[in-house]
Amino acid sequence: MISIPDLRVILIDDNEVDLLLHERLITLQQISRTVLAFNNANKALEFLSSNITLPKIPPTVLLLDIQMPEMDGFEFLEAFYSYPAKIKSQCHVIMVSSSLDYGDLSRTYANPMVLKLLKKPLLASELKSAIAEIFKDM
Repeated sequence: MISIPDLRVILIDDNEVDLLLHERLITLQQISRTVLAFNNANKALEFLSSNITLPKIPPTVLLLDIQMPEMDGFEFLEAFYSYPAKIKSQCHVIMVSSSLDYGDLSRTYANPMVLKLLKKPLLASELKSAIAEIFKDM
């Protein structure tokens, strides 16, 4: 696994158990020291918009659940698309889902902002592999 010292992981999932499990997995596997968990996609968007004023945005992996109430993962991506390039260029989206139906699969892979789709609960080896692939040129 490559080391990205300032890598942060943002978890966006309405399931509190999944948030806790994934946060522990990321911490115990030393994937990132900075893990931010949001159980509401709108709150995550607010946090990301507050990053606009930062002089430098750290490399960020967004682990985004597909199925959520109020705003699902695809609606999050629609809203995030309008964000400045400064933020989007540092945010790498991995969609996560417990049910991988064909509609979700096709919508996920049709979206250029999504780099990978992983099944929940996350496996350390798959997550590490996905992150290594994202940052292979660093």
